[in-house]
Amino acid sequence: MPDLAEIEATVVRMEARYRAEPLFAVYRRLCTQFEADLSDRRDLALAKASALMLVKFAGEAPDKR
Repeated sequence: MPDLAEIEATVVRMEARYRAEPLFAVYRRLCTQFEADLSDRRDLALAKASALMLVKFAGEAPDKR
């Protein structure tokens, strides 16, 4: 199981990679809500990683899904 530092590092890498995607602005708004709702850093990092996977999926060409 990855530790918190690994998850947070993954989130940082994913944010850099998907920053140009159309849904990234929505992701940033979600992060504000996650930060208000989640007090545990691991839960916060996992929520962000999950939302970033959605940004990635939405940005892929339909023929790659």
